[in-house]
Amino acid sequence: MRKNSGFTLMELMTTIAIIAVLAAVAIPNMIGWLPDYRLRSGAAEMLSALQLARLSAIKENANVAVRFNTGSDEYLVFVDNGEGGGTPGNETRDGDEKVIKSGKMAPDAQIDSAGFSGGLSRVSFTGRGLTAGFRVGTVTLKNSKGHQREIAVNMTGRCRIK
Repeated sequence: MRKNSGFTLMELMTTIAIIAVLAAVAIPNMIGWLPDYRLRSGAAEMLSALQLARLSAIKENANVAVRFNTGSDEYLVFVDNGEGGGTPGNETRDGDEKVIKSGKMAPDAQIDSAGFSGGLSRVSFTGRGLTAGFRVGTVTLKNSKGHQREIAVNMTGRCRIK
């Protein structure tokens, strides 16, 4: 006689019921973590964009600017060399200045503020990797829970998450 192996219908239904109960308990907790996860991810993305701007400035041996738009939660990294009829070093993309990176923050990582020396919402890096005009400042991100992350830029161009 051959031995039958497998699951009965009752064992299968019991297993599915246990998984459903565990999922019902775990999923609301996981959804509560999402805003903080997105905030951390957004801060890492912003730090990456600032570091990319600094490294690109050194590589291109030209000013590279980062402009922040708090209203639309967007940022723009571009070479500020005046190419194509623009004005070099004005921290405004004009002419055909090359865009290195642009991005929009995730819904739970809004740009709350971007404040640099002189009350500016932008920063640029020189060909030596220093901030132009030795500016210092921070970019603050917040989420729907009111939690914040701050990315600081010092005058030597070092960027870090506080």
